[in-house]
Amino acid sequence: MTVFTFDETHTLHFEAGHPERPERLEAVRARLEAAGLWDERRRLPTPEASDEALGRVHPQAYLDLLDEVAAAGGAALQPDTFARAGSVALAKRAVGGLLGATDAVLSGEADRAFALTRPPGHHARPFEAMGFCLYANVALAVEHARAVHGIERALVVDFDVHHGNGTQEVFYADPDVLVVTSQQYPLWPGTGGIAETGVGEGAGATVNLPLPAGTDDALVDLYRRVLPPLAERHRPEVVFVSAGYDAHHRDPLGGLGLSVAGFADLTRLLLEVADRHADGRLVAALEGGYDTDALAYGVAATVRVMDDPTADVDDPFGPAPAPGPSLQPLEEAVCALHAL
Repeated sequence: MTVFTFDETHTLHFEAGHPERPERLEAVRARLEAAGLWDERRRLPTPEASDEALGRVHPQAYLDLLDEVAAAGGAALQPDTFARAGSVALAKRAVGGLLGATDAVLSGEADRAFALTRPPGHHARPFEAMGFCLYANVALAVEHARAVHGIERALVVDFDVHHGNGTQEVFYADPDVLVVTSQQYPLWPGTGGIAETGVGEGAGATVNLPLPAGTDDALVDLYRRVLPPLAERHRPEVVFVSAGYDAHHRDPLGGLGLSVAGFADLTRLLLEVADRHADGRLVAALEGGYDTDALAYGVAATVRVMDDPTADVDDPFGPAPAPGPSLQPLEEAVCALHAL
Protein backbone atom coordinates (compact mmCIF):
# COMPACT_ATOMS: atom_id res chain seq x y z
CA MET A 1 0.00 0.00 0.00
CA THR A 2 1.14 3.54 -0.79
CA VAL A 3 0.34 6.25 1.74
CA PHE A 4 0.59 10.00 1.25
CA THR A 5 0.45 13.30 3.11
CA PHE A 6 -1.43 16.47 2.24
CA ASP A 7 -1.82 19.43 4.61
CA GLU A 8 -4.96 21.49 3.96
CA THR A 9 -3.31 24.57 5.49
CA HIS A 10 -0.69 24.75 2.73
CA THR A 11 -2.72 27.61 1.22
CA LEU A 12 -1.49 29.87 4.05
CA HIS A 13 1.93 29.89 2.38
CA PHE A 14 1.66 32.20 -0.61
CA GLU A 15 3.02 35.33 -2.19
CA ALA A 16 1.40 37.00 -5.17
CA GLY A 17 3.18 36.14 -8.41
CA HIS A 18 5.52 33.59 -6.81
CA PRO A 19 5.89 30.31 -8.72
CA GLU A 20 5.80 28.22 -5.53
CA ARG A 21 2.08 28.80 -5.05
CA PRO A 22 -0.90 26.98 -3.53
CA GLU A 23 -2.34 26.17 -6.96
CA ARG A 24 0.42 23.59 -7.35
CA LEU A 25 -0.89 21.26 -4.65
CA GLU A 26 -4.52 22.00 -5.43
CA ALA A 27 -3.89 20.80 -9.00
CA VAL A 28 -2.22 17.67 -7.65
CA ARG A 29 -5.18 16.93 -5.40
CA ALA A 30 -7.68 17.45 -8.23
CA ARG A 31 -5.75 15.09 -10.53
CA LEU A 32 -5.39 12.40 -7.84
CA GLU A 33 -9.13 12.61 -7.19
CA ALA A 34 -9.95 12.43 -10.91
CA ALA A 35 -7.64 9.43 -11.33
CA GLY A 36 -9.19 7.57 -8.40
CA LEU A 37 -5.96 7.77 -6.40
CA TRP A 38 -7.15 10.03 -3.58
CA ASP A 39 -8.11 7.85 -0.63
CA GLU A 40 -8.54 9.39 2.81
CA ARG A 41 -7.94 5.98 4.37
CA ARG A 42 -4.31 6.16 3.36
CA ARG A 43 -3.73 9.85 4.04
CA LEU A 44 -1.40 10.38 6.99
CA PRO A 45 -1.59 13.22 9.53
CA THR A 46 0.86 16.13 9.36
CA PRO A 47 1.88 17.13 12.90
CA GLU A 48 4.55 19.77 13.40
CA ALA A 49 8.05 18.35 13.55
CA SER A 50 9.72 18.93 16.89
CA ASP A 51 12.82 21.03 17.42
CA GLU A 52 14.59 17.80 18.30
CA ALA A 53 13.78 16.34 14.88
CA LEU A 54 14.59 19.58 13.05
CA GLY A 55 17.79 19.95 15.04
CA ARG A 56 19.27 16.84 13.48
CA VAL A 57 20.11 19.04 10.48
CA HIS A 58 19.46 22.66 11.51
CA PRO A 59 21.17 24.43 14.44
CA GLN A 60 18.97 25.92 17.14
CA ALA A 61 19.91 29.46 16.14
CA TYR A 62 18.37 28.87 12.70
CA LEU A 63 15.23 27.32 14.18
CA ASP A 64 14.89 30.30 16.51
CA LEU A 65 15.31 32.70 13.59
CA LEU A 66 12.44 31.10 11.65
CA ASP A 67 10.22 31.16 14.74
CA GLU A 68 11.00 34.85 15.16
CA VAL A 69 10.14 35.50 11.51
CA ALA A 70 6.80 33.76 12.00
CA ALA A 71 6.07 35.73 15.17
CA ALA A 72 6.82 38.96 13.30
CA GLY A 73 4.28 38.06 10.60
CA GLY A 74 6.73 36.88 7.96
CA ALA A 75 9.63 38.22 5.98
CA ALA A 76 11.67 37.82 2.82
CA LEU A 77 14.40 35.33 3.72
CA GLN A 78 16.10 35.48 0.32
CA PRO A 79 15.17 37.33 -2.87
CA ASP A 80 13.31 34.18 -4.00
CA THR A 81 12.32 32.72 -0.63
CA PHE A 82 9.56 34.09 1.59
CA ALA A 83 7.75 33.25 4.80
CA ARG A 84 4.29 34.39 5.82
CA ALA A 85 3.00 34.31 9.37
CA GLY A 86 1.79 30.74 8.90
CA SER A 87 4.60 29.52 6.68
CA VAL A 88 6.96 28.25 9.38
CA ALA A 89 4.28 26.17 11.10
CA LEU A 90 3.23 24.79 7.73
CA ALA A 91 6.84 23.92 6.89
CA LYS A 92 7.14 22.13 10.23
CA ARG A 93 4.00 20.15 9.38
CA ALA A 94 5.44 19.32 5.96
CA VAL A 95 8.46 17.83 7.73
CA GLY A 96 6.30 16.18 10.38
CA GLY A 97 4.17 14.52 7.74
CA LEU A 98 7.25 13.30 5.91
CA LEU A 99 8.67 11.88 9.15
CA GLY A 100 5.35 10.12 9.75
CA ALA A 101 5.46 8.73 6.24
CA THR A 102 8.97 7.48 6.93
CA ASP A 103 7.74 5.84 10.13
CA ALA A 104 4.90 4.14 8.26
CA VAL A 105 7.25 2.65 5.68
CA LEU A 106 10.00 1.64 8.07
CA SER A 107 7.56 0.08 10.54
CA GLY A 108 5.92 -1.97 7.81
CA GLU A 109 2.57 -0.21 8.01
CA ALA A 110 2.95 0.91 4.40
CA ASP A 111 5.00 -0.26 1.45
CA ARG A 112 5.76 3.18 0.04
CA ALA A 113 4.92 6.81 0.80
CA PHE A 114 4.70 10.14 -1.01
CA ALA A 115 4.74 13.32 1.10
CA LEU A 116 3.01 16.05 -0.92
CA THR A 117 4.97 18.85 0.71
CA ARG A 118 4.93 22.60 0.46
CA PRO A 119 7.28 24.35 0.77
CA PRO A 120 9.92 22.11 -0.86
CA GLY A 121 13.17 21.35 0.93
CA HIS A 122 16.18 20.25 -1.07
CA HIS A 123 17.78 23.72 -1.33
CA ALA A 124 17.56 24.52 2.39
CA ARG A 125 21.01 24.57 3.94
CA PRO A 126 21.60 23.87 7.64
CA PHE A 127 21.97 27.60 8.42
CA GLU A 128 20.00 29.16 5.57
CA ALA A 129 16.65 29.17 3.77
CA MET A 130 17.13 29.07 0.01
CA GLY A 131 15.38 28.35 -3.27
CA PHE A 132 11.80 28.45 -1.90
CA CYS A 133 12.85 26.00 0.89
CA LEU A 134 12.78 26.56 4.66
CA TYR A 135 13.72 23.15 6.08
CA ALA A 136 15.79 20.37 4.52
CA ASN A 137 12.84 17.98 4.29
CA VAL A 138 14.42 14.85 2.82
CA ALA A 139 17.69 15.24 4.72
CA LEU A 140 15.64 15.47 7.92
CA ALA A 141 13.78 12.30 6.97
CA VAL A 142 17.08 10.48 6.45
CA GLU A 143 18.34 11.60 9.84
CA HIS A 144 15.03 10.58 11.44
CA ALA A 145 15.34 7.12 9.88
CA ARG A 146 18.81 6.79 11.36
CA ALA A 147 18.02 8.19 14.80
CA VAL A 148 14.64 6.57 15.38
CA HIS A 149 14.73 3.38 13.29
CA GLY A 150 18.42 2.51 13.39
CA ILE A 151 18.90 2.72 9.63
CA GLU A 152 22.60 2.67 8.77
CA ARG A 153 22.66 3.17 4.99
CA ALA A 154 20.28 5.25 2.90
CA LEU A 155 19.99 6.24 -0.75
CA VAL A 156 18.69 9.65 -1.82
CA VAL A 157 17.73 10.19 -5.47
CA ASP A 158 16.85 13.72 -6.60
CA PHE A 159 15.51 14.29 -10.14
CA ASP A 160 14.46 17.93 -9.80
CA VAL A 161 15.64 20.22 -12.61
CA HIS A 162 17.58 22.27 -10.02
CA HIS A 163 20.43 20.72 -8.07
CA GLY A 164 19.59 19.74 -4.49
CA ASN A 165 22.48 21.69 -3.03
CA GLY A 166 21.13 21.60 0.51
CA THR A 167 20.79 17.82 0.60
CA GLN A 168 24.25 17.46 -0.90
CA GLU A 169 25.75 19.78 1.70
CA VAL A 170 24.24 17.86 4.62
CA PHE A 171 25.68 14.52 3.50
CA TYR A 172 28.79 15.58 1.58
CA ALA A 173 31.19 14.00 4.09
CA ASP A 174 28.90 11.08 5.04
CA PRO A 175 29.75 7.66 3.56
CA ASP A 176 26.50 6.09 4.74
CA VAL A 177 24.14 8.25 2.65
CA LEU A 178 24.51 7.82 -1.11
CA VAL A 179 23.17 10.94 -2.85
CA VAL A 180 22.48 10.61 -6.58
CA THR A 181 21.13 13.72 -8.28
CA SER A 182 20.31 14.70 -11.84
CA GLN A 183 19.87 18.35 -12.76
CA GLN A 184 20.17 20.74 -15.65
CA TYR A 185 23.69 22.16 -15.62
CA PRO A 186 24.59 24.93 -15.66
CA LEU A 187 21.50 26.32 -13.96
CA TRP A 188 20.69 27.92 -10.61
CA PRO A 189 21.97 27.31 -7.92
CA GLY A 190 25.18 26.65 -9.85
CA THR A 191 26.21 23.51 -7.98
CA GLY A 192 25.95 19.90 -9.09
CA GLY A 193 28.97 19.46 -11.35
CA ILE A 194 30.25 15.99 -12.07
CA ALA A 195 33.41 16.58 -10.02
CA GLU A 196 31.40 17.14 -6.82
CA THR A 197 31.70 13.64 -5.36
CA GLY A 198 32.02 14.17 -1.59
CA VAL A 199 34.87 14.82 0.82
CA GLY A 200 36.71 12.87 3.49
CA GLU A 201 35.01 9.61 4.36
CA GLY A 202 32.13 10.67 2.10
CA ALA A 203 34.29 10.76 -1.02
CA GLY A 204 32.44 8.92 -3.77
CA ALA A 205 29.08 8.90 -1.97
CA THR A 206 27.83 11.93 -3.91
CA VAL A 207 27.05 11.28 -7.59
CA ASN A 208 25.98 14.20 -9.76
CA LEU A 209 24.48 13.79 -13.22
CA PRO A 210 24.79 17.29 -14.74
CA LEU A 211 22.43 17.28 -17.72
CA PRO A 212 22.63 19.44 -20.83
CA ALA A 213 19.59 21.57 -21.59
CA GLY A 214 16.98 19.69 -23.58
CA THR A 215 17.68 16.30 -22.03
CA ASP A 216 14.61 14.13 -22.58
CA ASP A 217 13.51 10.70 -21.37
CA ALA A 218 16.96 9.35 -22.25
CA LEU A 219 17.68 10.38 -18.66
CA VAL A 220 15.88 7.21 -17.55
CA ASP A 221 18.37 5.12 -19.52
CA LEU A 222 21.23 7.00 -17.87
CA TYR A 223 19.78 6.24 -14.44
CA ARG A 224 19.28 2.62 -15.50
CA ARG A 225 22.99 2.41 -16.34
CA VAL A 226 24.44 4.08 -13.24
CA LEU A 227 21.96 3.64 -10.37
CA PRO A 228 21.79 -0.18 -10.02
CA PRO A 229 25.57 -0.66 -9.71
CA LEU A 230 25.83 2.26 -7.31
CA ALA A 231 23.06 0.77 -5.18
CA GLU A 232 24.65 -2.68 -5.37
CA ARG A 233 27.81 -1.20 -3.92
CA HIS A 234 26.04 0.87 -1.23
CA ARG A 235 23.27 -1.59 -0.22
CA PRO A 236 20.76 0.99 1.07
CA GLU A 237 18.17 -0.04 3.64
CA VAL A 238 15.70 2.62 2.46
CA VAL A 239 15.35 4.80 -0.63
CA PHE A 240 14.36 8.47 -0.37
CA VAL A 241 13.32 10.45 -3.43
CA SER A 242 13.30 14.21 -3.95
CA ALA A 243 10.64 14.26 -6.66
CA GLY A 244 10.85 17.44 -8.71
CA TYR A 245 8.56 17.64 -11.73
CA ASP A 246 10.13 20.83 -13.07
CA ALA A 247 12.24 18.52 -15.24
CA HIS A 248 9.13 18.19 -17.44
CA HIS A 249 9.33 19.77 -20.89
CA ARG A 250 6.44 22.16 -20.13
CA ASP A 251 7.97 23.63 -16.98
CA PRO A 252 8.60 27.40 -17.08
CA LEU A 253 11.58 27.37 -14.70
CA GLY A 254 13.67 24.68 -16.36
CA GLY A 255 15.00 23.55 -19.70
CA LEU A 256 14.85 19.77 -19.57
CA GLY A 257 12.52 17.61 -21.64
CA LEU A 258 11.16 14.75 -19.54
CA SER A 259 7.64 13.48 -20.03
CA VAL A 260 5.04 12.15 -17.61
CA ALA A 261 5.73 8.68 -19.02
CA GLY A 262 9.43 9.28 -18.32
CA PHE A 263 8.72 10.08 -14.68
CA ALA A 264 6.71 6.85 -14.47
CA ASP A 265 9.58 4.82 -15.93
CA LEU A 266 12.03 6.42 -13.53
CA THR A 267 9.72 5.56 -10.63
CA ARG A 268 9.65 1.94 -11.80
CA LEU A 269 13.46 1.87 -11.75
CA LEU A 270 13.57 3.35 -8.26
CA LEU A 271 11.10 0.72 -7.07
CA GLU A 272 13.30 -2.00 -8.57
CA VAL A 273 16.27 -0.66 -6.63
CA ALA A 274 14.21 -0.45 -3.44
CA ASP A 275 12.89 -3.98 -3.94
CA ARG A 276 16.38 -5.39 -4.47
CA HIS A 277 18.12 -3.71 -1.57
CA ALA A 278 15.61 -2.17 0.84
CA ASP A 279 12.69 -4.59 1.08
CA GLY A 280 10.77 -2.24 -1.21
CA ARG A 281 10.95 0.64 1.27
CA LEU A 282 10.71 3.93 -0.62
CA VAL A 283 9.71 7.39 0.62
CA ALA A 284 9.24 10.31 -1.80
CA ALA A 285 8.79 14.00 -1.06
CA LEU A 286 7.58 16.63 -3.50
CA GLU A 287 10.09 19.25 -4.56
CA GLY A 288 9.60 21.45 -7.66
CA GLY A 289 7.17 21.51 -10.56
CA TYR A 290 5.71 24.83 -11.69
CA ASP A 291 3.51 23.98 -14.66
CA THR A 292 0.53 22.89 -12.58
CA ASP A 293 -0.87 20.47 -15.16
CA ALA A 294 2.45 18.73 -15.82
CA LEU A 295 3.06 18.59 -12.07
CA ALA A 296 -0.36 17.09 -11.37
CA TYR A 297 -0.08 14.41 -14.03
CA GLY A 298 3.50 13.66 -13.01
CA VAL A 299 2.58 13.12 -9.37
CA ALA A 300 -0.44 11.02 -10.35
CA ALA A 301 1.76 8.86 -12.58
CA THR A 302 4.23 8.36 -9.74
CA VAL A 303 1.52 7.38 -7.27
CA ARG A 304 -0.07 5.04 -9.84
CA VAL A 305 3.23 3.26 -10.41
CA MET A 306 4.02 3.15 -6.70
CA ASP A 307 0.70 1.32 -6.29
CA ASP A 308 1.33 -0.96 -9.27
CA PRO A 309 4.61 -0.85 -11.23
CA THR A 310 2.94 -2.56 -14.20
CA ALA A 311 0.18 0.04 -14.49
CA ASP A 312 -0.21 2.29 -17.49
CA VAL A 313 -0.16 6.03 -16.82
CA ASP A 314 -2.03 8.96 -18.32
CA ASP A 315 0.31 11.30 -20.22
CA PRO A 316 -1.72 13.89 -22.15
CA PHE A 317 1.36 15.94 -23.10
CA GLY A 318 3.51 13.27 -24.69
CA PRO A 319 7.26 13.49 -25.21
CA ALA A 320 9.26 16.67 -25.60
CA PRO A 321 8.64 18.38 -28.95
CA ALA A 322 12.31 18.04 -29.95
CA PRO A 323 14.76 15.21 -29.27
CA GLY A 324 17.36 15.82 -26.61
CA PRO A 325 21.14 15.63 -26.85
CA SER A 326 23.06 12.40 -26.46
CA LEU A 327 23.94 11.50 -22.89
CA GLN A 328 26.62 9.01 -23.93
CA PRO A 329 29.54 11.36 -23.06
CA LEU A 330 28.05 12.01 -19.62
CA GLU A 331 27.41 8.32 -19.02
CA GLU A 332 30.99 7.46 -19.92
CA ALA A 333 32.37 10.21 -17.68
CA VAL A 334 30.23 9.23 -14.68
CA CYS A 335 31.04 5.55 -15.07
CA ALA A 336 34.76 6.28 -15.30
CA LEU A 337 34.73 8.65 -12.33
CA HIS A 338 32.82 6.24 -10.08
CA ALA A 339 34.34 3.03 -11.47
CA LEU A 340 31.04 1.58 -12.65
